[in-house]
This record gives sequence, C-alpha cells and structure tokens, in this order.
Amino acid sequence: MTMTREEYETKQRRLQADAEDARKAYIQAKAVYDSICDQMRNLRIDWQEQQKTADRADEKPTR
Repeated sequence: MTMTREEYETKQRRLQADAEDARKAYIQAKAVYDSICDQMRNLRIDWQEQQKTADRADEKPTR
C-alpha cells in the first residue's frame, strides 16, 4: 500500500506529537522518581543516625 504525501505528513505530525507527549511524561516521571529516591536516602540516613544515638544511649559507663 502506498501513501500519499498528505497521509505521510499527517502520520508524521501525529508521531511528533506523541513523541513530545512521551518526552514530557518521561521528564515528569523522572522528577517523581528522583524525589522518591531522595526521600528513601533521607529516611535511611535518619534511621542510621537514630540507631547510632540509641546505641550510644544503651552503652553503660564502664567506670
């Protein structure tokens, strides 16, 4: 099946629009992912600091 120039241009415009929509969705998803990764890192750091503080509080003086 052959396509006319008009069909080609119509499909090309549709694909360009779809590609732009996908690019925007990717950028948004990447921002959400990066934010979640930051939150997980901060949670891990907070937990580790809390555990260090608890460990120091549990240590008994050896005097």
